[in-house]
Amino acid sequence: MKNPGWAGETGEFDLTESEVRGAGYVGPQPTEGWEHGGVNAVPYVHADSDPDAPLFQGPYRKRLDTIMSRYPNKRAALLPVLNLAHEIRGYLSQESMDAVAHELEEAPAAVRGVATFYTMYNRRPVGRHLVQVCTNVACNLCGGHEVFEAFLQHTGTEPGQISEDGEFTVMEVECLGACGFPTAVQVNGRYFENVDVAGVPDLLARLKRHGVDPVDGAAEGATSTSTSNGEGTKSKSKSKSTGGEG
Repeated sequence: MKNPGWAGETGEFDLTESEVRGAGYVGPQPTEGWEHGGVNAVPYVHADSDPDAPLFQGPYRKRLDTIMSRYPNKRAALLPVLNLAHEIRGYLSQESMDAVAHELEEAPAAVRGVATFYTMYNRRPVGRHLVQVCTNVACNLCGGHEVFEAFLQHTGTEPGQISEDGEFTVMEVECLGACGFPTAVQVNGRYFENVDVAGVPDLLARLKRHGVDPVDGAAEGATSTSTSNGEGTKSKSKSKSTGGEG
């Protein structure tokens, strides 16, 4: 088969998509995280997030303690602890930010100031699949804006809204760093490269059926690379709501 760009490479080889970009080489992500450096090296946008989940309890408490043990003071752990809260609930509410401030013994305003600076943190619930479409220079020249509009059309949403079925939130984002394979689209923790307007319906259908897991024989125009393990459990977020970044 000809590789359409799963790993930033092109050429002829006989590996399937799941063999190239499967998550088997790292194994399933334990809820309590990994020891040492790997405890922070986990994606925090998952399909199975629960907006009402308790924070920092059970295995998440163990993970929080492991994260904080790696830093000389509590304040230095702010970003990975925000990541953990975001992973558990799928977004950072004011309550979540206050809980992080309590754990780190920081002022709530200081935590909110950091959380609102970074656009990767959602401050409102999002759909099961957070679709982020790059419209920066390379992707825009290759139809990125039209791909973004196609996602909105086929999900029946406005930017940042949750679709009626709870499956999708679509956002326009700046460069995703995959300029060689436009248009680049990030869904939760997985990149989809070479996405074109014609491939949008197939990609959405694939996400509803399989989540972001690699699917061998995927539709042309929606080939994927991975930065995370796949997820398949529905989010509890169902109502249409305006999602947002910082």
